[in-house]
Amino acid sequence: MRTQTYFHTKLESEANRKNDSVPLQLNCVGAVSEVLSFSTRSVRRDYYYIYVLKGEMLLESCRLIPGDVIVFEPGCEYQYTSRGETVYLWVHYTGFEARSLTQSAGLTPNHRHHIGVHREIISCFRQLFREFIINDASAGQLCLYLLREILLFTARYVQADRKSSLPLLAIEYIHRSFREPLHIEALARMENMSCTAFRSAFKQHTGVSPNEYIISQRISAACQLLSQTDKSVSAIAADVGYPDQYYFSRIFRKKIGMSPLRYRFSQKA
Repeated sequence: MRTQTYFHTKLESEANRKNDSVPLQLNCVGAVSEVLSFSTRSVRRDYYYIYVLKGEMLLESCRLIPGDVIVFEPGCEYQYTSRGETVYLWVHYTGFEARSLTQSAGLTPNHRHHIGVHREIISCFRQLFREFIINDASAGQLCLYLLREILLFTARYVQADRKSSLPLLAIEYIHRSFREPLHIEALARMENMSCTAFRSAFKQHTGVSPNEYIISQRISAACQLLSQTDKSVSAIAADVGYPDQYYFSRIFRKKIGMSPLRYRFSQKA
C-alpha cells in the first residue's frame, strides 16, 4: 500500500473542520507508507482514526504496533514518531453523531486499542479511496456507509479482544477443507495458539469443540448428498472425509439417529 490522501475539497485546510449541523461527515481519508522514520504533531477539529498495519509509532502515552487503533478527539493535540518502515490507514470525520459512533465502537478517545490486522477493515478503506475518486451522486452516501462499516468492524474486534480471539482463519479453513484430514495442531498453528488455548477459544465462539464442529460439517454435507444424489454410501463417506464406510455409518447414526440408507429413504418418502 502506498501513501495516498483524498479530500472532499481541494484544500486540506477546508477538510480540517468541525460540522455539527449534519449527523456524520467524512472530511478526508488516506494511507501512509513510509520507509524512513518521521514525526507528526498537530491539533484538529474533527475525529482522527488511525489503524496501524506495519511498523511502530511512539506517542507520549503509548506505543502503537500493527493491529492497533487510536482515535484522537477534536481539539486534542497529538504527536507521534515512527520507527523505521511504517504503514497505517487514517480517516477524519465529524458530525453530531461522531462522538456516539466512536463510543459505540468501544473506542476511548486518545487511548490505544489492539484489534489485530483484518482484511475487512483494509477493504473498507480501499473502497473509500475509490469512492473519493469516483465522486458521483452516490459517492457521498457510500463513503458514510463505509465509515460506519469501519467503526462496526472495529467494535467487533475491540469486543473480541476483550474476550478470547476468534479463531476465524481456522473456522474458514474447516468450511473449505472438511473433506480432507484435519489436525488440531495444524489448526492451532494457523491462529498462533497452543492447542489448549485454541480449543478453549473455538468452543467459546462456536459452542462445540473443533472435532465436533468438523464432524457436523461432514455429516451435513453427507445428508445433502444422500438426499440429492444416488451415490453409494461408501462413495459419500469418502466424499465427506471418511475413507472407512463403517466408521462413517457409526458417526452418522450417532448424530442423526438413523443409518445413512434409512435417512435417504426418509427424505424420499
